[in-house]
Amino acid sequence: MKKISLSLFILSVVFIIYMLYYPEKQALTIEAGNIKVVAVKCDSGAAAVRELLAQGREKVDSIKRPVIGEAAVALEKYLPESPLMNFAADALHRMAQRYSSEKIDVAITNKGGLRSNLQQGTITFGDIYSIFPFENTLAFVTLNGEQLLQLCREVASVGGEAISGLRLEITPQGGLLSAMVNGEPVDAGKEYRVATSDYLSQGNDKMTALALGVNREIMSSVTVRDLMVQYVKELAAEGKPVTAECDGRIKVIE
Repeated sequence: MKKISLSLFILSVVFIIYMLYYPEKQALTIEAGNIKVVAVKCDSGAAAVRELLAQGREKVDSIKRPVIGEAAVALEKYLPESPLMNFAADALHRMAQRYSSEKIDVAITNKGGLRSNLQQGTITFGDIYSIFPFENTLAFVTLNGEQLLQLCREVASVGGEAISGLRLEITPQGGLLSAMVNGEPVDAGKEYRVATSDYLSQGNDKMTALALGVNREIMSSVTVRDLMVQYVKELAAEGKPVTAECDGRIKVIE
């Protein structure tokens, strides 16, 4: 299960407190960020709940508002690969390497976990939060060549995912034709270190091969979102905008 987002957590706390202290009811619609709760019943004390919620929303908004970088182009997600997916995987690959003493061969995250596109122009923390709203943390796992090929077949079966370090050729029907790591075919006799999220490392979202690996390491204090924020900030410090493009890392061969 994906971890609860900050906005949802705040809403949950607000309503638990309210139901304990304000038992009488009337209809009320409350909205915070991308989360909307309709027809929650409250009566006496409704104004107090609105004030409490407003305070929570202002706290969240103050965190999401600061500008952290610039996007040279709009980044969208689509299959088999896309600029947003390549950005996410490449950023994960680069930033994850700093937390590992071993060379990271492959980075992978799921298209479904990217919850919005990135618009051209200034990038705020809130923009990154909207793309990566879950509290998923950085994870490492070692796969042997056969397990990595299984992972590649799983990626092919859904038409693509956000990958870095891998280059795949797949069929329109979801078959795997070839898989390359660092310019060489995946070798069944080798081991490969993979960076991903704790959620996917458990084999979720049809990436069951990740659950077969060894030397599993979960960085519980490092969220994937934090890595993305750090990456964007570093680019900005270097005077570089965020940009990405499709480069053929996943090709559909008719």
